[in-house]
Amino acid sequence: MRTDPLIVCLTGSESTGKTTLATALANHYDAPLVPEVARRQLTPNRPYGPKEVLAIAREQVCLEAEALAGSPRLVVCDTDLLVIQIWWQVKFGILPEELAAALAGRSARAYLLTRPDIPWVPDPLRESGGERSDLHRRYQRALAEGPHPYLEVGGPFSNRLAAARRQIAQWLV
Repeated sequence: MRTDPLIVCLTGSESTGKTTLATALANHYDAPLVPEVARRQLTPNRPYGPKEVLAIAREQVCLEAEALAGSPRLVVCDTDLLVIQIWWQVKFGILPEELAAALAGRSARAYLLTRPDIPWVPDPLRESGGERSDLHRRYQRALAEGPHPYLEVGGPFSNRLAAARRQIAQWLV
């Protein structure tokens, strides 16, 4: 049985069901849910740059720390710094030292990578609908090369939820 908290992060390209699955998992396990900060910080049709993305990264780290402060058995994160890493690399290129250091300093966690096999849903903050397959491959590469375990989930929501719950049960042992 694990003694340290399990952090499960949903990751993947836009409009792949991360928020829906994260919310369902947090509700099922009665676990803290760390929201996607970018949704709270960005404004539709308003340009953003590196300064705003770094601010989002800082707040994402703070909210995760706050969730862990209560010593829960499980924390569910609707995205984390991996999403910000991929976003940064696509939009701005090489990671700044601050973001690279934050990524290297992440505590142990596990990832659920959502496949882009559900329909794209337009949203004023979404900007990469035509690039979901390419972005998905970036996430696969980053996770395969990284130190954290992950499971790729796809198909209808019920399949994603069942697979995620089975995997989390294994990770919690």
